[in-house]
Amino acid sequence: MFTDLIASLASPSAYRRFAGEKPSRTAAYTAFLALIFVAALSVAIKVRLTPLFDQTFDWLKTAMPAITFSAGKVTSAALTPTRVEHPRAKEVAVMIDTGRTDPVTPDQMKEAKVLAYLTGNALYMQRDSRLEVFDLAKSVSSKAITVDASSYAEMERVFNWVFYPLVILFFFVVFCVSLCFFAAIYGLAGMLVASLTGAELGYGALFQLALHAQSAAVLLRTADALSPVTIPFSGALSLALSVTYLTLGIRAAGRPDPLPAPPSPAA
Repeated sequence: MFTDLIASLASPSAYRRFAGEKPSRTAAYTAFLALIFVAALSVAIKVRLTPLFDQTFDWLKTAMPAITFSAGKVTSAALTPTRVEHPRAKEVAVMIDTGRTDPVTPDQMKEAKVLAYLTGNALYMQRDSRLEVFDLAKSVSSKAITVDASSYAEMERVFNWVFYPLVILFFFVVFCVSLCFFAAIYGLAGMLVASLTGAELGYGALFQLALHAQSAAVLLRTADALSPVTIPFSGALSLALSVTYLTLGIRAAGRPDPLPAPPSPAA
């Protein structure tokens, strides 16, 4: 696959081989390109998001008081109303006031500058300028559930085991689908290029050429994912690279094979 990547970038004549290769090899190359991007995305997530997630769980374990849910009632280790604010995202704040049972109004939420307000019988959450109320008093479970530092530590462990693999798998599938989708679009445009250049290539061959023609664009997206700043006009550059390589590939793949040299006359 690595040799195909180099050939797709440096050798237009290699597109003659790409046009006639087996679909299984084209599928494998598509997965290879997706793996390159996903590997870069994994590094970007590790560098940019993981510290934020770690800080959030540390905040929950150290700043959030222990909360117990039992028979529709909520109690807390905090004896007085406690406002807990995220250390980095200051707008993320929660008020813990389990000694309160009267309703919380939107104005009180705004005054407290919190997104959530937990009382002794309800949870209030501010979402899109709307106040949602979850009536905890309706809970019929008599089993006491305590959420404390050990609970958040277990949540962190499960999060690390589940979130990252799911995100990587999700983006791998999405990237493969996007490569095929754009290859289908480029293949249609390639039919026009083929007719103008006289290349006798079917849509299946053009689709395979279009997949390989996106190699440079994939590397650009990979660099953009790893870069601390967004590459300007990366979308337009990706389009230009893909169209350029597809045009060169169609011209090379549609060129007739050179005639064999005539045998030299016998002496």
